[in-house]
Amino acid sequence: MTNQTPNFYALLIGINFYFPHRLPEGNSYKNLRGCVQDINHVETYLKETFNLTPDQIIKLTATASDNPNQPQEPPELLPTYENIVAKFKELTAQAQPQDRVYIHYSGHGGRAKTIFESLKGSMGLDEALVPCDIGQPNSRYLRDLEFAKLLEEMVAKELVVTLVLDSCHSGGATREMSGDDRIRGEGFIDMTLRPTDSLVAPLQELAQNWQTSTENSRNITVVNGLLPEPKGYTLIAACRDQEFAYEKVFEGTERNGALTYYLLKALRQYGTEIAVEHLFNQISNLVHNDFDRQTPMLIGETNRTFLGGQSVVASRNAPVMKVDITKNRVQLQMGEASGIKKGAEFDIFRFGTRAFEDSENRIATVKVVELGASECWAEVTMLHNEFRTRELHHKLTEGIIEIGSPAVYVGPPLEQIRKVRVLLPDPLPQIPGVDVSSLPGILETQKEEVENHSWIEFCPETEKDENVNYFVSVNSQGEYVILDANKAPIKNVLFPIKVDAPEAAKKLINRLIHITIYQNRLELDNEDAFSRLNGKLKVELVKSVKRQRVVLNVDGKVPVLEKGAEDITLVIHNESTRSLNITALIFDMDFRILQIYPKGVNNEVVEPKGETTEPLKLSLPKNYEEGVNVIKVFATLDATNYHLWELPALDQDLQGRMAEVVTKASNEWTTEKVEYVLR
Repeated sequence: MTNQTPNFYALLIGINFYFPHRLPEGNSYKNLRGCVQDINHVETYLKETFNLTPDQIIKLTATASDNPNQPQEPPELLPTYENIVAKFKELTAQAQPQDRVYIHYSGHGGRAKTIFESLKGSMGLDEALVPCDIGQPNSRYLRDLEFAKLLEEMVAKELVVTLVLDSCHSGGATREMSGDDRIRGEGFIDMTLRPTDSLVAPLQELAQNWQTSTENSRNITVVNGLLPEPKGYTLIAACRDQEFAYEKVFEGTERNGALTYYLLKALRQYGTEIAVEHLFNQISNLVHNDFDRQTPMLIGETNRTFLGGQSVVASRNAPVMKVDITKNRVQLQMGEASGIKKGAEFDIFRFGTRAFEDSENRIATVKVVELGASECWAEVTMLHNEFRTRELHHKLTEGIIEIGSPAVYVGPPLEQIRKVRVLLPDPLPQIPGVDVSSLPGILETQKEEVENHSWIEFCPETEKDENVNYFVSVNSQGEYVILDANKAPIKNVLFPIKVDAPEAAKKLINRLIHITIYQNRLELDNEDAFSRLNGKLKVELVKSVKRQRVVLNVDGKVPVLEKGAEDITLVIHNESTRSLNITALIFDMDFRILQIYPKGVNNEVVEPKGETTEPLKLSLPKNYEEGVNVIKVFATLDATNYHLWELPALDQDLQGRMAEVVTKASNEWTTEKVEYVLR
């Protein structure tokens, strides 16, 4: 029976001390200096916040002592492989459905020769957490398949799991480590022959669990392969693949992990009921501002409060990354690659705001003045509410805007606004109860009351046809009709709006806004002829025929595909010399925009000259028999968030569109698209 009042449990693992060892080729895992301190501070916070008893906190630590061969803790409290697995299982057995479980790991991540050759092949590698006794001949890593199984058992028991990994898990990045003792990771691959059994489960069961976890997600893994796409739990990782997890002295003389330090600082200020997405927006930017080679990741169940487990609605906003008081501006996590132009306006709300219709939480209005590929600088043009009473002439001072505060997209610059003209037929149709001749004025008045109305502008009859993007007319059945610039009906708009229907004008205006946003995003392209990424992104639709790849969109051909009849794979090639963050969106025939790759994370890194693949499940929207879909693939040097671009199908309720040495922005992003007809 489910507890009426969920309990809270924690498993805390911190490793400063690694037993002296020497692995093949002279490699070793060096001692760290801030991991145990991280865990001690997390323990103190949890005890103070949740009044936890000793049996609700399991702690395994390895602390250096005066003896370089021996840690301070007794063997039963050390984070060895055996102890870590045992404590995971103990906690899972003890907790009941809906109980909250918090896991925090601070230590090394590593890579080793796989013990799952049937799944990964003889040359495969296992990503792993590194126990403190890894140097002993018969010691074992906590490997990716084992870690995934331990978490899956918690999720299967309906525990509410939150996981924080303050460690490096990237072999690629740490090859450039150069002895920096602030970094929690090593760059080598451990080829030591180790025991091939597991205390978690039989190897066959572990492999089956891994395959089941990845079968619908193109084997997508996160934290450089350590885990499958998280399902049922929330994960905050210290850094992206190919990056570093840093520690430093923040206060006094004690070292702490950057992620743990800012996480605890935010939790003490805002409490555990803060939405995990809002919390992450603040701490990730604070960490990245300190260390430009560390970008934390939020993955899995993100529509929750942190530690509390209550569901919250995703806000789809772009956070404030930096605040520059001297120049009266803020940096937002949205840039040229997301379609932002100079002159675009945003409203900044108080940190933690969830309901953006509440103007009392609005702090400032800003206008974009400088563009990067994945970010922009926006100047404060107005302060709101109590801030406007200060005699500052709308100038920022310390503390007005916090890092992580949400920025809501207010309106596009002039070049993104679509002009609409009402083109009434002659003679006017007779519609009982409706003065058709008054419709232009009614629509223009109604527009000002509709959310996101600044995307469209009604223009007078005198406006030249070549300046008009859409025409609105009324047919003989008394229905609104939307025409394109050539006065042809917009394709795939299936459901008519009767002029005399309730709220007909509002529905029409929302339809025009939706189509405008869709078209603006579809048409976004990097048109800089000198961009260094031009031609470096290649996108293919591929069919497998007798073990051979057959490219269907060769030479720009638009393939005609049958729903459910063909097995099609999207193949994305990075032909540049830089690692690229890849995101793929589908622009559906029903005017929906949806991120289809990758799943569970904002983007996936594809290495230079590398490729990634995603099987496509082709389906037609309800009531559609045929139409053209577009898959648009974006590549950026820095991470960005295209979930902010997503739109529901046409005529569903629209949510507010929200955002986030000088380098030329066009050199840092590119995009390619592929079209196909589906029937």
